[in-house]
Amino acid sequence: MLEIGADSMAAKVHRNTISESARETLPLTMRCYFNLVNGSEKITDQDGIEVRDIEQARIQALKAIDELRDEDDSASNEWANWSLEVTDAFGNILFTINLGGVLH
Repeated sequence: MLEIGADSMAAKVHRNTISESARETLPLTMRCYFNLVNGSEKITDQDGIEVRDIEQARIQALKAIDELRDEDDSASNEWANWSLEVTDAFGNILFTINLGGVLH
């Protein structure tokens, strides 16, 4: 299993926007999946988590990255070309976090 380095590994969040009319038809909760992607390689999240909205999914993703960074600060080079891709239950990409970027 790959490990994420703490201080030198960072992430950049790319926001997707949802129109107001589309937001009204969203369910009260949604299941999001957190997949690790590196070019042709993909580590797929089979379980996902229930969240209220995309913002809560983003908060959970950033929290998980911070926890992984705290566990091993020496593995940042392994994650330089990886991204965390968050999808909905239909496989639509909601947002991505570049694990080699700068965390905001």
